[in-house]
Amino acid sequence: MKRSRALLALMPAALIAGLLTSCSPGNTSAVEGVECAPAGSTSKSLDFEGELGAADLKLTTKTPVQKAAKLEVSRLIQGDGAQLKQDDKVNAQLSLFNGTSGELLSSDQAVLELSDTKMLPWALEAVACSSVGDRVAAAAPVADVLGDNADQYKLKPEETLVIVFDLISVEPGMPENMLKKAEGEAQKPVAGLPTVELAANGEPTITIPEGVAAPDKLTVETLIKGEGEKVQEGDRVYVNYRGVIWRTGQDFDSSWSRGTPIDFTTDGVIGGFSKALVGQTVGSQVISIVPAEDGGYGASQLQAMGHEPDDVMVFVLDILATTRAK
Repeated sequence: MKRSRALLALMPAALIAGLLTSCSPGNTSAVEGVECAPAGSTSKSLDFEGELGAADLKLTTKTPVQKAAKLEVSRLIQGDGAQLKQDDKVNAQLSLFNGTSGELLSSDQAVLELSDTKMLPWALEAVACSSVGDRVAAAAPVADVLGDNADQYKLKPEETLVIVFDLISVEPGMPENMLKKAEGEAQKPVAGLPTVELAANGEPTITIPEGVAAPDKLTVETLIKGEGEKVQEGDRVYVNYRGVIWRTGQDFDSSWSRGTPIDFTTDGVIGGFSKALVGQTVGSQVISIVPAEDGGYGASQLQAMGHEPDDVMVFVLDILATTRAK
Protein backbone atom coordinates (compact mmCIF):
# COMPACT_ATOMS: atom_id res chain seq x y z
CA MET A 1 0.00 0.00 0.00
CA LYS A 2 1.25 3.53 -0.63
CA ARG A 3 0.25 5.34 2.46
CA SER A 4 2.85 7.60 4.05
CA ARG A 5 3.42 7.38 7.79
CA ALA A 6 5.86 10.27 7.80
CA LEU A 7 5.71 10.87 11.54
CA LEU A 8 6.98 7.36 12.17
CA ALA A 9 9.79 7.80 9.66
CA LEU A 10 10.47 11.50 10.23
CA MET A 11 13.54 11.40 12.29
CA PRO A 12 12.40 12.11 8.25
CA ALA A 13 -3.76 31.77 -1.44
CA ALA A 14 -1.02 33.80 0.26
CA LEU A 15 -1.43 34.09 4.00
CA ILE A 16 -2.87 37.33 5.29
CA ALA A 17 -0.95 38.58 8.28
CA GLY A 18 -4.08 39.66 10.09
CA LEU A 19 -5.38 36.09 10.08
CA LEU A 20 -2.36 34.67 11.86
CA THR A 21 -3.24 34.05 15.48
CA SER A 22 0.23 33.11 16.80
CA CYS A 23 -1.31 31.30 19.72
CA SER A 24 -1.07 27.83 21.14
CA PRO A 25 -3.39 25.40 19.33
CA GLY A 26 -5.55 24.99 22.41
CA ASN A 27 -5.49 24.47 26.14
CA THR A 28 -6.85 20.97 26.45
CA SER A 29 -5.67 17.79 24.80
CA ALA A 30 -8.18 15.06 23.99
CA VAL A 31 -5.32 12.58 23.51
CA GLU A 32 -4.72 10.43 26.56
CA GLY A 33 -1.69 11.38 28.64
CA VAL A 34 -0.53 14.19 26.35
CA GLU A 35 0.14 17.77 27.39
CA CYS A 36 0.39 20.09 24.42
CA ALA A 37 3.58 22.03 23.80
CA PRO A 38 3.33 25.75 24.61
CA ALA A 39 3.85 28.63 22.22
CA GLY A 40 7.14 30.49 22.35
CA SER A 41 8.81 33.51 20.83
CA THR A 42 10.25 31.47 17.96
CA SER A 43 7.04 29.70 16.96
CA LYS A 44 5.11 32.98 17.24
CA SER A 45 7.54 34.63 14.80
CA LEU A 46 6.98 32.12 12.00
CA ASP A 47 5.24 33.18 8.79
CA PHE A 48 4.68 31.14 5.63
CA GLU A 49 3.50 31.71 2.09
CA GLY A 50 1.20 29.02 0.71
CA GLU A 51 -2.31 27.66 1.02
CA LEU A 52 -3.35 25.08 3.57
CA GLY A 53 -2.17 21.70 2.32
CA ALA A 54 0.30 23.12 -0.21
CA ALA A 55 3.41 21.05 -0.83
CA ASP A 56 5.53 24.08 -1.75
CA LEU A 57 5.27 26.30 1.35
CA LYS A 58 7.82 29.06 1.73
CA LEU A 59 9.16 30.22 5.08
CA THR A 60 8.98 34.01 4.87
CA THR A 61 10.33 34.77 8.34
CA LYS A 62 13.76 36.38 8.29
CA THR A 63 16.42 33.72 8.69
CA PRO A 64 18.10 32.43 10.67
CA VAL A 65 15.05 32.14 12.88
CA GLN A 66 15.48 32.65 16.58
CA LYS A 67 16.81 29.48 18.16
CA ALA A 68 14.30 27.38 20.09
CA ALA A 69 15.59 25.87 23.33
CA LYS A 70 12.74 23.34 23.41
CA LEU A 71 9.63 22.46 21.45
CA GLU A 72 7.38 25.49 20.78
CA VAL A 73 4.09 25.38 18.89
CA SER A 74 1.83 28.10 17.49
CA ARG A 75 -1.36 27.95 15.43
CA LEU A 76 -1.02 30.12 12.35
CA ILE A 77 -4.32 29.24 10.71
CA GLN A 78 -7.34 28.41 12.83
CA GLY A 79 -9.56 25.80 11.25
CA ASP A 80 -13.30 25.47 11.73
CA GLY A 81 -13.34 21.69 12.09
CA ALA A 82 -13.71 19.45 15.10
CA GLN A 83 -11.02 19.21 17.75
CA LEU A 84 -8.72 16.24 17.25
CA LYS A 85 -9.16 13.36 19.70
CA GLN A 86 -7.61 10.09 20.77
CA ASP A 87 -6.98 7.61 17.90
CA ASP A 88 -8.12 10.02 15.16
CA LYS A 89 -6.46 9.40 11.81
CA VAL A 90 -5.62 12.84 10.47
CA ASN A 91 -4.76 13.55 6.84
CA ALA A 92 -1.99 16.10 6.98
CA GLN A 93 0.66 17.85 4.91
CA LEU A 94 4.00 18.02 6.72
CA SER A 95 6.67 20.51 5.73
CA LEU A 96 10.13 20.51 7.26
CA PHE A 97 12.39 23.59 7.13
CA ASN A 98 15.98 24.39 8.03
CA GLY A 99 15.58 27.20 10.54
CA THR A 100 19.02 28.58 9.73
CA SER A 101 18.65 28.91 5.96
CA GLY A 102 14.86 28.71 5.54
CA GLU A 103 15.29 25.85 3.05
CA LEU A 104 12.37 23.48 2.59
CA LEU A 105 13.90 20.10 3.43
CA SER A 106 10.89 17.89 2.76
CA SER A 107 7.15 18.07 2.19
CA ASP A 108 5.03 14.93 2.52
CA GLN A 109 1.43 13.86 2.86
CA ALA A 110 0.86 11.71 5.91
CA VAL A 111 -1.83 10.08 7.99
CA LEU A 112 -1.20 10.90 11.64
CA GLU A 113 -2.69 8.42 14.09
CA LEU A 114 -3.18 10.25 17.38
CA SER A 115 -1.89 7.68 19.81
CA ASP A 116 1.31 7.42 21.84
CA THR A 117 1.96 4.07 20.15
CA LYS A 118 1.63 5.52 16.63
CA MET A 119 3.35 8.91 16.84
CA LEU A 120 6.54 10.26 18.30
CA PRO A 121 6.07 12.19 21.58
CA TRP A 122 7.15 15.56 20.19
CA ALA A 123 4.74 15.25 17.27
CA LEU A 124 1.82 14.36 19.54
CA GLU A 125 2.61 17.34 21.75
CA ALA A 126 2.63 19.55 18.65
CA VAL A 127 -0.82 18.62 17.31
CA ALA A 128 -2.86 17.08 20.14
CA CYS A 129 -4.65 20.34 21.00
CA SER A 130 -5.45 21.21 17.38
CA SER A 131 -8.57 21.10 15.22
CA VAL A 132 -9.28 20.10 11.63
CA GLY A 133 -8.26 22.93 9.32
CA ASP A 134 -5.48 24.22 11.57
CA ARG A 135 -2.00 25.08 10.40
CA VAL A 136 0.34 24.40 13.30
CA ALA A 137 3.95 25.54 13.22
CA ALA A 138 6.50 23.97 15.53
CA ALA A 139 10.08 24.96 16.28
CA ALA A 140 12.49 22.71 18.13
CA PRO A 141 16.18 21.87 18.41
CA VAL A 142 17.23 19.53 15.62
CA ALA A 143 18.51 17.01 18.18
CA ASP A 144 15.07 16.76 19.82
CA VAL A 145 13.34 15.87 16.56
CA LEU A 146 15.84 14.14 14.29
CA GLY A 147 18.23 12.69 16.84
CA ASP A 148 20.96 10.73 15.09
CA ASN A 149 19.34 11.41 11.71
CA ALA A 150 20.38 15.07 11.65
CA ASP A 151 23.23 14.25 9.27
CA GLN A 152 20.68 13.11 6.68
CA TYR A 153 19.62 16.73 6.32
CA LYS A 154 23.13 18.16 6.88
CA LEU A 155 21.96 19.84 10.06
CA LYS A 156 23.71 20.43 13.36
CA PRO A 157 22.02 19.15 16.54
CA GLU A 158 21.92 22.62 18.09
CA GLU A 159 20.22 24.25 15.08
CA THR A 160 16.48 24.92 15.02
CA LEU A 161 14.12 22.83 12.93
CA VAL A 162 10.78 24.24 11.78
CA ILE A 163 7.92 21.82 11.16
CA VAL A 164 4.53 22.77 9.72
CA PHE A 165 1.48 20.56 10.18
CA ASP A 166 -1.44 21.38 7.88
CA LEU A 167 -4.30 19.32 9.39
CA ILE A 168 -6.66 18.78 6.50
CA SER A 169 -9.24 16.16 7.48
CA VAL A 170 -9.98 13.22 9.75
CA GLU A 171 -10.64 9.82 8.28
CA PRO A 172 -13.96 8.26 9.31
CA GLY A 173 -14.05 5.63 12.04
CA MET A 174 -14.92 2.00 11.47
CA PRO A 175 -18.56 1.45 10.36
CA GLU A 176 -20.87 0.03 13.02
CA ASN A 177 -22.02 -2.76 10.68
CA MET A 178 -18.52 -3.88 9.73
CA LEU A 179 -18.04 -7.64 9.51
CA LYS A 180 -15.43 -9.42 11.60
CA LYS A 181 -14.36 -11.74 8.76
CA ALA A 182 -15.36 -12.80 5.26
CA GLU A 183 -18.86 -14.31 5.09
CA GLY A 184 -20.42 -15.94 2.05
CA GLU A 185 -20.18 -18.87 -0.33
CA ALA A 186 -16.79 -20.55 -0.78
CA GLN A 187 -15.67 -20.66 -4.41
CA LYS A 188 -13.92 -23.52 -6.20
CA PRO A 189 -10.14 -23.17 -5.82
CA VAL A 190 -8.09 -22.44 -8.94
CA ALA A 191 -5.33 -24.94 -9.67
CA GLY A 192 -1.77 -23.66 -9.39
CA LEU A 193 -2.59 -20.79 -7.03
CA PRO A 194 -1.69 -20.60 -3.34
CA THR A 195 -4.03 -22.40 -0.94
CA VAL A 196 -5.70 -20.58 1.94
CA GLU A 197 -6.71 -22.14 5.25
CA LEU A 198 -8.79 -20.15 7.74
CA ALA A 199 -8.62 -20.12 11.52
CA ALA A 200 -11.83 -19.93 13.54
CA ASN A 201 -11.61 -16.14 13.62
CA GLY A 202 -11.11 -16.00 9.84
CA GLU A 203 -7.38 -15.32 9.86
CA PRO A 204 -5.85 -16.87 6.71
CA THR A 205 -2.74 -19.02 6.37
CA ILE A 206 -1.32 -18.83 2.83
CA THR A 207 0.65 -21.75 1.38
CA ILE A 208 2.57 -21.30 -1.88
CA PRO A 209 2.40 -24.36 -4.23
CA GLU A 210 5.72 -26.18 -4.53
CA GLY A 211 7.47 -26.13 -7.89
CA VAL A 212 5.02 -23.68 -9.45
CA ALA A 213 6.23 -20.41 -10.97
CA ALA A 214 4.48 -17.23 -9.89
CA PRO A 215 2.19 -15.56 -12.46
CA ASP A 216 3.83 -12.75 -14.43
CA LYS A 217 0.53 -10.84 -14.65
CA LEU A 218 -1.71 -9.49 -11.91
CA THR A 219 -4.00 -12.37 -10.96
CA VAL A 220 -7.16 -11.95 -8.88
CA GLU A 221 -9.55 -14.70 -7.79
CA THR A 222 -12.52 -14.73 -5.43
CA LEU A 223 -12.21 -17.28 -2.63
CA ILE A 224 -15.44 -16.43 -0.79
CA LYS A 225 -18.33 -14.59 -2.46
CA GLY A 226 -20.07 -12.24 -0.06
CA GLU A 227 -23.61 -10.95 -0.35
CA GLY A 228 -23.04 -7.35 0.71
CA GLU A 229 -22.72 -4.05 -1.09
CA LYS A 230 -20.53 -3.85 -4.18
CA VAL A 231 -17.28 -1.89 -3.90
CA GLN A 232 -17.12 1.01 -6.35
CA GLU A 233 -14.21 3.04 -7.65
CA GLY A 234 -13.12 5.62 -5.07
CA ASP A 235 -14.97 3.95 -2.17
CA ARG A 236 -13.40 3.72 1.26
CA VAL A 237 -12.96 0.01 1.94
CA TYR A 238 -12.37 -1.69 5.28
CA VAL A 239 -10.34 -4.89 5.06
CA ASN A 240 -8.28 -7.41 6.93
CA TYR A 241 -5.41 -8.74 4.86
CA ARG A 242 -2.29 -10.87 4.93
CA GLY A 243 0.60 -10.63 2.48
CA VAL A 244 3.36 -13.14 1.72
CA ILE A 245 6.20 -13.30 -0.78
CA TRP A 246 5.72 -16.06 -3.37
CA ARG A 247 9.48 -16.86 -3.50
CA THR A 248 9.78 -17.52 0.24
CA GLY A 249 6.22 -18.07 1.44
CA GLN A 250 7.02 -15.73 4.33
CA ASP A 251 4.70 -13.04 5.70
CA PHE A 252 5.72 -9.45 5.06
CA ASP A 253 2.59 -7.62 6.23
CA SER A 254 -0.66 -8.43 8.01
CA SER A 255 -3.46 -6.39 9.53
CA TRP A 256 -4.46 -9.57 11.35
CA SER A 257 -1.19 -9.54 13.30
CA ARG A 258 -1.78 -5.90 14.28
CA GLY A 259 -5.20 -6.78 15.64
CA THR A 260 -7.23 -4.24 13.68
CA PRO A 261 -8.57 -3.88 10.12
CA ILE A 262 -7.29 -1.13 7.86
CA ASP A 263 -9.22 1.29 5.67
CA PHE A 264 -8.29 3.16 2.51
CA THR A 265 -9.84 4.50 -0.66
CA THR A 266 -9.58 2.27 -3.70
CA ASP A 267 -7.91 5.04 -5.69
CA GLY A 268 -5.22 5.56 -3.03
CA VAL A 269 -3.44 2.18 -3.05
CA ILE A 270 -1.43 0.01 -5.43
CA GLY A 271 -3.25 -1.58 -8.35
CA GLY A 272 -2.90 -5.00 -6.77
CA PHE A 273 -5.28 -3.80 -4.08
CA SER A 274 -7.62 -1.55 -6.04
CA LYS A 275 -8.16 -3.96 -8.94
CA ALA A 276 -8.76 -6.79 -6.48
CA LEU A 277 -11.48 -4.89 -4.64
CA VAL A 278 -13.47 -2.76 -7.10
CA GLY A 279 -16.47 -4.79 -8.25
CA GLN A 280 -16.27 -7.22 -5.35
CA THR A 281 -18.96 -7.43 -2.66
CA VAL A 282 -18.72 -6.91 1.09
CA GLY A 283 -18.20 -10.25 2.81
CA SER A 284 -15.97 -11.54 0.02
CA GLN A 285 -12.45 -12.87 0.40
CA VAL A 286 -10.10 -12.26 -2.50
CA ILE A 287 -6.60 -13.44 -3.36
CA SER A 288 -4.47 -11.00 -5.35
CA ILE A 289 -1.13 -12.12 -6.81
CA VAL A 290 0.89 -9.02 -7.62
CA PRO A 291 4.07 -8.88 -9.75
CA ALA A 292 6.29 -5.88 -9.09
CA GLU A 293 5.55 -4.19 -12.41
CA ASP A 294 1.89 -5.16 -12.80
CA GLY A 295 -0.08 -3.68 -9.93
CA GLY A 296 2.84 -3.77 -7.49
CA TYR A 297 5.38 -1.38 -6.02
CA GLY A 298 7.96 -1.65 -8.79
CA ALA A 299 11.41 -3.21 -8.62
CA SER A 300 13.23 -0.31 -6.94
CA GLN A 301 10.69 0.09 -4.14
CA LEU A 302 10.61 -3.66 -3.57
CA GLN A 303 14.37 -3.58 -3.08
CA ALA A 304 14.05 -0.64 -0.71
CA MET A 305 11.57 -2.72 1.29
CA GLY A 306 14.14 -5.53 1.59
CA HIS A 307 12.80 -7.84 -1.14
CA GLU A 308 14.15 -9.00 -4.48
CA PRO A 309 13.34 -6.67 -7.40
CA ASP A 310 11.25 -9.34 -9.16
CA ASP A 311 9.46 -10.69 -6.09
CA VAL A 312 5.75 -11.41 -6.44
CA MET A 313 3.46 -10.51 -3.55
CA VAL A 314 0.41 -12.55 -2.59
CA PHE A 315 -2.41 -10.86 -0.68
CA VAL A 316 -5.53 -12.40 0.83
CA LEU A 317 -8.11 -9.74 1.65
CA ASP A 318 -11.38 -9.93 3.59
CA ILE A 319 -13.77 -7.14 2.56
CA LEU A 320 -15.51 -6.11 5.79
CA ALA A 321 -17.33 -2.91 4.80
CA THR A 322 -17.38 -0.13 2.23
CA THR A 323 -18.60 3.46 2.22
CA ARG A 324 -19.39 5.58 -0.83
CA ALA A 325 -16.95 8.18 -2.04
CA LYS A 326 -18.17 11.73 -1.37
